[in-house]
Amino acid sequence: MNHMDTILLTRQARRWEDGLPLGNGRLGMMPWGRVGEEIIVLNEETLWYGPPRSRRNPDGRAHVEEIRDLLRKGQTERAAFLAKMAMTGTPKYNNPYQPVGELRIYVAGQQGKYADYRRMLHLPTGTYYQEYSVDGVVYKREMFVSRAWQTGVIRLWTEDPNGRLTLCANIGRKPFEEETGCVEERTAGNWGQNGVGGVRYFSAVRMTADAPVRTMGDFVYTENAREAVLFVDCETDFREDGGREERFREICLERLRSAETAGIEEIRAIHLEEYRGLYNRMDIRIGPEESEVAVLPAVSTDVMLDSVKSGDPSYFTALTVLLLRYARFLLISSSIDCRLPANLQGLWNGSYEPPWQCEFTVNINTEMNYWFAEKSGLSECHMPLFRLLDRLAENGRETARELYGCEGFVVHHNTNLWANTDLEGCFDASPFWVTGGAWLSLHLYEHYLYTMDAEFLRNRALPVMREAIRFFEGYLSEDQNGYLVTGPVVSPENTYISRAGQRSALCMGPTMDASILRRLISWYLEGAEISGTALTEKERTNLEMILKKLPPLRISGDGRIMEWAEDYEENEPGHRHISHLFGLHPGSEITSEKPELFAAAEKTLNYRLSHGGGHTGWSKAWITCFWARLDRGEEVERNLREFLLNSVQDNMLALHPPYQIDGNFGMAEAILEALIQSHEGFIRILPALPKAWEQGALRGVGLRGGLTADMAWEKGKLCSFTVTAAEDGSREFVYENQRKILFLKKGEPVQITF
Repeated sequence: MNHMDTILLTRQARRWEDGLPLGNGRLGMMPWGRVGEEIIVLNEETLWYGPPRSRRNPDGRAHVEEIRDLLRKGQTERAAFLAKMAMTGTPKYNNPYQPVGELRIYVAGQQGKYADYRRMLHLPTGTYYQEYSVDGVVYKREMFVSRAWQTGVIRLWTEDPNGRLTLCANIGRKPFEEETGCVEERTAGNWGQNGVGGVRYFSAVRMTADAPVRTMGDFVYTENAREAVLFVDCETDFREDGGREERFREICLERLRSAETAGIEEIRAIHLEEYRGLYNRMDIRIGPEESEVAVLPAVSTDVMLDSVKSGDPSYFTALTVLLLRYARFLLISSSIDCRLPANLQGLWNGSYEPPWQCEFTVNINTEMNYWFAEKSGLSECHMPLFRLLDRLAENGRETARELYGCEGFVVHHNTNLWANTDLEGCFDASPFWVTGGAWLSLHLYEHYLYTMDAEFLRNRALPVMREAIRFFEGYLSEDQNGYLVTGPVVSPENTYISRAGQRSALCMGPTMDASILRRLISWYLEGAEISGTALTEKERTNLEMILKKLPPLRISGDGRIMEWAEDYEENEPGHRHISHLFGLHPGSEITSEKPELFAAAEKTLNYRLSHGGGHTGWSKAWITCFWARLDRGEEVERNLREFLLNSVQDNMLALHPPYQIDGNFGMAEAILEALIQSHEGFIRILPALPKAWEQGALRGVGLRGGLTADMAWEKGKLCSFTVTAAEDGSREFVYENQRKILFLKKGEPVQITF
């Protein structure tokens, strides 16, 4: 273990957010690391409160055109007033994602003083370890969540002949407890229904030990053991097809029995094999190889962070490597072999009323979670997002038809377990956004670009993309300049000062929408040609007409990219959303080959930052992605330092604030984009290398065009580059001012020199 692959802390958690997360995609555990009374917050991806609901406003469709007319006339206040009543959901909000509960492990005789405490998360094995001593006796813990057995595994033991463990465990859901008790031998549980019509759930903990294990009340316990192992699981009756799984309780118990039969040694061996199979595909090194010494780190993670905050650069590169490795661990742990993608907190949530309902916020946050998935060798982790998108497309057809009178499907800015597609909330700047389905559909094509999976393109990606486009064929309207624009809509969560001097959010034709649609339609036409998907002449002509009539990127009077169709004054110049730079990242229509737009994007970014932008974790991560695309390595370094200073906790989880996982995932994307890019149709090597990263290596990085690359650099200069292609074909590579075009054969590594 070393400080680049281990999060080490020397204090117990004071709240659940201070814990160290574990998960297998479906089931999550967040241990606090407490000594006498351990608390492990449990999560199961489908345990949301309440039933599926249609919240569609019945008055919306009758007033959409009226609201458009008001916006065209500049009567933004009246339009917003009407939209709030006629279009926002009834009721306004989705219900939240909630914890399974708390698994509490009470250890007798350890309530007092303890010494030599440390808890750690070892990223290469996906395993939590804890050590401490009481009266000179060393006690240890080990925890992980198994994919193969779908259970959490918790081992407590001492190797000291003078040490013994007396402990009991149960699961509670204060203040939502319904039923608890002992459900069979060596097993205690907690069960109920999460709201009227909501999912039914069953959670249980099963104990084995080298001493007798018994049950009492709703506890399972053992006395005077040298070692105890707890297996924990939860299951709900949720099914994606809308039905209910009647055997959910028995499924949970069967898993626990199977885990007990297999034993921890077998489960651990399979866990390591499966986890390493994903984690070891890709890695990063910054600094000399000898800096990664395989010993327990002497410096805890919080001390390293404090060092950076005090201006000491010693641990900056170590923390950078740790951020990327941690992000990959978090994505594997929250988005593999499961039904739902990573939400605002990944998989982990310790509150029954979490911020923003701990939903899937698709006006950037959910997308940001997956920007780096393909390039970090984790294509499988992208799949839960596509599973949710399939259900969103189905539900979104009804929303599109009933609310807007359009075909295709629409998704607004938030969704949940039930794939709800209606408007959520009543804040003027959030609900009225219709491009969620379009943006999510782009991820389907990204998956194709990285994998070159022609069957996925033809059968999975293109049909969903076509339905997303179909909505806009009916929804777009022509403005006074002849452009086809969205509206009524918002530029996500931002506001402007209207011509009448009013603070406004609702508008027609914001820049982000046109950028997303331009990419969606272009990629659909490209994909149809690649796959041989037949389009009628009328269909192709109509799509090409829409492309031509979408408003172009426009530059304001002071040289910035315009966010709205008119050059409005911003109400909040330092706003966290910088949606009008979608074309810079994650899009690709603002590049160095378009110098006027490139310069305007940089000016836009500097303007936001000069007014306080980047004050939230995910926003700072997006800003760092922008700087990487602008080839500004010094700004990547500066913003990454600021992220470490202001936007991560001691356990390296990112802060909005509060804790929100998109900052972790977004910064991983920024680190990789600084080192290698593939969005322009060619591979750009070391485009934005910070000076602090003058030496390093990247292994197994995925690139568009079905490529995987290994690279190393010394003193800021590339010294080796090897690439392997998934399909035969020509690829272009750019390093500094040198360009090379090579024909690559499938599966044959090629070393390229510059």
